[in-house]
Amino acid sequence: MTDASRLRTDLSLRAGGVLSLAIAVTALHALARLHPANGVLALLLAMIGFLCASAGAMLVIVGGHIHDRVAISARWRRAER
Repeated sequence: MTDASRLRTDLSLRAGGVLSLAIAVTALHALARLHPANGVLALLLAMIGFLCASAGAMLVIVGGHIHDRVAISARWRRAER
């Protein structure tokens, strides 16, 4: 993969993370404006806010390195049979 395509992928993942954070802020703001904050709508808004905030923060922080391989300790590797 060329450097331009890696940069484009990294920026698009981070932009998607910012968009996800914006959706989370909107959902949580709507949840805060609900006066009887109970029922299915409140639960749905809270779920959308939590999931979008978690995924958005991860995408903004990690970006294009989300697919990098990580070293696993020998203790946690599967035993060969």
